[in-house]
Amino acid sequence: MRVAPLVAELDAYFRVPDVRGDFAFVEAVYPPYWRELVEPAYIERWNGLMVRGRPNVERVVTCVFPSDEIVASLEPETLLFAEHPIDLEDEPGFLPLSRESLERLRETASGFYHVHGPLDQHPEIAPSRLVAEALGLAELEEFCPIVEGLSGGAIVAGASALSLDALADRLAAKLGPEVPVRVVSRPRPEAGKVAVAAGGGAGVEFLRPALERGCQTYVTGNAITDCRLDFVRDEVRAFRELADAEGVAVIDGTHYGLEKPPQVAMVEWFRQQGVPAEFRAVGPK
Repeated sequence: MRVAPLVAELDAYFRVPDVRGDFAFVEAVYPPYWRELVEPAYIERWNGLMVRGRPNVERVVTCVFPSDEIVASLEPETLLFAEHPIDLEDEPGFLPLSRESLERLRETASGFYHVHGPLDQHPEIAPSRLVAEALGLAELEEFCPIVEGLSGGAIVAGASALSLDALADRLAAKLGPEVPVRVVSRPRPEAGKVAVAAGGGAGVEFLRPALERGCQTYVTGNAITDCRLDFVRDEVRAFRELADAEGVAVIDGTHYGLEKPPQVAMVEWFRQQGVPAEFRAVGPK
């Protein structure tokens, strides 16, 4: 298949032309070499086709966090798909792809396509939505948008009749054996109203709107972190303090784990477009 029509389908599915105000991970994290290697149009929205490679795509690999190791493993004419343009695992934290990886994506692979805000707010396969549905939450509500131009929000909340332990067990079953799921705090045995903030949702700016909606349990991916970056540690510390003060139960499924479901779901999406696809599971580091 040609890359151009596949990219057009992705842009339409995620409404990439409409997105505004997404966080510019590449500009904030990458050394200056990125400017020589990314698509000019990418800089307008910080989503979509970041690196253009060969004109044909024989297969797609989806992943949670791109890494030099994943790029090195790609066969020729493979399109890499992810949510983020950087590796957000705790160690070492906020790691960009090397110049060599970007050049390989251009010269050997079919390029690199990622969507951040458009995925987090997608009406069908947003990570928070997929996790909330897997947990069996009722009367789902979306809130807390992280980009402009798109409807919905990055957090999904709903009611649960399960205990905290049963909710954690159901989350573990959804995320798979390579993902640790931990109940961080348990001020009560029952889950009650649950907010799912997939990925790096352990922030006060995300917890407060959940509190306003009466959420008693908060499921996220970085309430337990070994990240060495001070601003991340300070953010998580403030989040944990507010959750404790408000009596909110917290369940952690790692950043990797809670953003895994959309990458698995996209495998079937690509296959429906007629392109072989696989999810590259590496597990949280």
